[in-house]
Amino acid sequence: MSISINELIAKREEINARKAQKLTIETSIGEVVAKKPTASIMAEALGLESSNDQYVVYNCIVEPNLKDKELQQAYECVEPMDIVDKVFDVGEVKAISTVLIESVGVGKKLNHAIIDEAKK
Repeated sequence: MSISINELIAKREEINARKAQKLTIETSIGEVVAKKPTASIMAEALGLESSNDQYVVYNCIVEPNLKDKELQQAYECVEPMDIVDKVFDVGEVKAISTVLIESVGVGKKLNHAIIDEAKK
């Protein structure tokens, strides 16, 4: 049986809280804190020909702040997103991105059934 409008309204706070959760990820530089990617971050990352993993990592990690100008200058970044490859190991960028993308349900298997309208 499908969820009702009233049930969905009752779950509003729970759903918003789940979407706002942050993740801690153990990396080669230490523990980092990341927010879950938004729909716009996912759409923009998927639209990139390359660097989509770097894009997700750059825009989702909140601690340390990879967008900090002083940090980027210290690592001699030409472009702001260069910081991702400068501080994380090559394979780690993909792994971090995968964790973040999976946190919003991408790749999740869902139970489903086909409704036979003719039998109704």
